[in-house]
Amino acid sequence: MQVIHNQVHDIFALSKNRFYVRLWVQKGLVRSVTLIFSDRYDLEVQKVKMDFYMNVGSFEVYTAHVQNKTPRFAYKFLIELLDGSFKIFNQFGLADTEENLYFDAFQFPYANEADIFEKPSFAEGLVVYEIFPDRFKRGKKEVHSPKLFDWDYCSWDVPGSEVFLGGDFAGIKEKIEYFKTLGINAIYLTPIFKSVSSHRYNVDDYFDVDPLLGTKEEFKDLVRSLHKNGIRVILDMVFNHTGVGFLAFQDVIKNGENSKYYSWYNIKSLPVDVQKGNYETFAINVRSMPRINTSNKDVQDFFLEVLKYWLLEFDVDGFRFDVANELDKNFIRRIRRELKAIKKDVLLIGEVMHRSENFLMGDMFDGVMNYFSWEVFARYLMGKYNAEDASRILADYRLKFNPILFSCQLNLIGSHDTERVLTRLNHNKKLAMLAAVYNLTYQGIPMIYYGDEIGMEGGHDPDSRRGMIWEQEKQDKEIFDLYRRLIDLKRTSSALNCDDVKEYSVGDVLCFERKSESEIVYVLFNPRKALQRVRLWSEFIVDREIEFFTTQQKVKNHSCYIELELNPVSFEIVIVK
Repeated sequence: MQVIHNQVHDIFALSKNRFYVRLWVQKGLVRSVTLIFSDRYDLEVQKVKMDFYMNVGSFEVYTAHVQNKTPRFAYKFLIELLDGSFKIFNQFGLADTEENLYFDAFQFPYANEADIFEKPSFAEGLVVYEIFPDRFKRGKKEVHSPKLFDWDYCSWDVPGSEVFLGGDFAGIKEKIEYFKTLGINAIYLTPIFKSVSSHRYNVDDYFDVDPLLGTKEEFKDLVRSLHKNGIRVILDMVFNHTGVGFLAFQDVIKNGENSKYYSWYNIKSLPVDVQKGNYETFAINVRSMPRINTSNKDVQDFFLEVLKYWLLEFDVDGFRFDVANELDKNFIRRIRRELKAIKKDVLLIGEVMHRSENFLMGDMFDGVMNYFSWEVFARYLMGKYNAEDASRILADYRLKFNPILFSCQLNLIGSHDTERVLTRLNHNKKLAMLAAVYNLTYQGIPMIYYGDEIGMEGGHDPDSRRGMIWEQEKQDKEIFDLYRRLIDLKRTSSALNCDDVKEYSVGDVLCFERKSESEIVYVLFNPRKALQRVRLWSEFIVDREIEFFTTQQKVKNHSCYIELELNPVSFEIVIVK
């Protein structure tokens, strides 16, 4: 019999003496699992029966939330098999008999404050809207700049970093009513700092905004106006590399090894030559983005001053860190400690475009941009995974994390770095709408890339960075209405804001089950070309009101079953209260 309990992934301190524990056991062999626990010194044991949580592949997952007498937690598992026999599972593995609780037990020696992850208080019900500032909206004031291209330029030619459309702070402020109509309550701005490019990921001055966007006073006014309307602000921070115009890099160009900033960069030869790119860069030979050494304490000190400046002077609510997986991990930990000490609720999100277990232990980021889960779901939509495979991979990944922390993942279906969702899904509008449902109902914080809510298209960057379409006759009203309704549901549903989800398959229908004390929400997806019949069962749904999202029909249910049909390439959200 296979039994798994990983002390990195399967136990978390929820408070000083409250713990969340998971156990994985081979499917089909177990009748019950009991958690035996105590203070690791007094050994006065308590017992609690663990709840069957869900099946994941060939395993059954059992969970327990337990209140211990102290922050010191010793524990093991008593497994009752179907044949009536019992096994003990402790830190040495499976045993037939109990020997010594102190030496045999798994240990969570002490629940220190640093072990207890707290998500920002505003994370529940948060819906983030990503804005690429240059491409969102030009303000009404006239801008005299030879740099500006026609607003629709990117729709007929692929834009490079030298293409400026002139979106600015004034334009964003003009669209606050649009944000409120859509329902979002946070915006994430890609870099706003002084730069020679329209994407601004090669920063020349971290303490100033790009003049094409406006002034620092205009940005401060924008933040105040957004806050006044219940909308939070997240800034993009680029600490993996700088622009060549950044003061430190310019000093290295001028003074070489005699520069006090020489150790900030990995210089391969002297003199530094931007045309040759004889220094380490972002990616491969991106000469406009020299990579900076975030293991250097002076570099860390400088960037921490940058963060504190924008946090304190402009009252922003969070930061997203570009190329976060290449930053020094101790630097990330230091960011967390110092910023949370200033503003406990500041939201810290890392850009990690792959599996993120080693960045989500609770000591670095609150969450990452959840590209991994989206990639799994996208492959399901496109027929590369069936529902059983997709549900297993999604659940197996999610169950590597503290469930409270996983609720802070920034879920997305596209960004400035990827194809737009409609383009990726072969211009299939119905599949793109299923992707939107995933984005707004899966566990985590949904992030909408500007324009996806009106059906914009675009290939890989820079083509995904076209100017926002503001002509109403060119906007897809059906997609917009779906987003608006989904956002309203996300913000108001207790079930969609709980700290877990169950993913499972019914035939080739993928189902998310979200449950709070007062509500169950079932989210059902059928991306296939055949009608699918689904039967859901739960004691919770007896004598409850059921609402069907797509038709808005409400019925009183008197059984423990719900039966429904899903048309080809369709979805349904079943809300039970």
